[in-house]
Amino acid sequence: MPSKKRKMSRAVKKENFQLWLLCLPGIVKVLIFSYIPFVWLVMAFQFYIPRRGLFGSTWVGFQNFDYLLKSSVANRIVTNSIAINLLSIVFCTAVSVLLGLCLFEINKKWFLKISQTVVIFPYFVSWPLVGILVSSFLSERTGMITSIFDIFGDRPDFYSEPNVWWGIITFSNVWKTAGLSAVTYYAVLMGVDRQMYEAAEIDGAGRFRRMWNISMPALKLMIILNIIMSSANILRVDFNMVYYVTNNAAALYSKTDVIETYMFRALRTEGDYSIGTATGLLQALVGFVLTLGVNWLSKKLSKESLF
Repeated sequence: MPSKKRKMSRAVKKENFQLWLLCLPGIVKVLIFSYIPFVWLVMAFQFYIPRRGLFGSTWVGFQNFDYLLKSSVANRIVTNSIAINLLSIVFCTAVSVLLGLCLFEINKKWFLKISQTVVIFPYFVSWPLVGILVSSFLSERTGMITSIFDIFGDRPDFYSEPNVWWGIITFSNVWKTAGLSAVTYYAVLMGVDRQMYEAAEIDGAGRFRRMWNISMPALKLMIILNIIMSSANILRVDFNMVYYVTNNAAALYSKTDVIETYMFRALRTEGDYSIGTATGLLQALVGFVLTLGVNWLSKKLSKESLF
């Protein structure tokens, strides 16, 4: 009996060892790119000078955070980040759920495969290419949309009119990412018992009634989880999206300058590593607090939460 237990223990250890080997590349990646860089967060509390190194620079405490919060740029980049993210959360969620419901209602397999390919394809288009596409539509001289306006005697210059760019960035984000999220909602609906739909149909429920009473409750948890995860990044906007879609036009900064683009300029043009690091650290702390807050609120209101 003891020998049998020892054999089972060896088998379990061997299996666990194999699993750890499979996890090893991911663990190394997370360690190198997520944990070791924590050391450099001390730059947020220093007047960092590269030639003096990390531990030779002058400590300034919270002066970088104080400067950042009191600067005229802080209000602009925070407002733009929150506005763009809120618009993206609302419209991406609505469009993704709608597409997921539409995919679920398709009965012909060949048409379903084509539809899935069409809605997912934009996700694999890089942001630089999206920026070129947006420019081809909105360019003052050769843009397709500006040419249409020109027919009516008013040819706008979108790249000098910042007020329209919250909408343009949101539209670009929805076009690129909503399809992939739609497939995840479709996958959730595939797990719903088909007998529920058949019973509802027998009782006289139409297509939209079945969507509202069966499909939407099934998607409720996934929608809440996605909103919680998105709310955690309410201050984190995709740098590539904003930078390439707007062509980094300085005339648009009043509505398109976000935390990521500000950090990029602080590091590239000004060489201010301390302010850039302080901005990133503050952004991460706010995201952590928001994650806890949205999760708590979701648990109170709907009894559904991430943890």
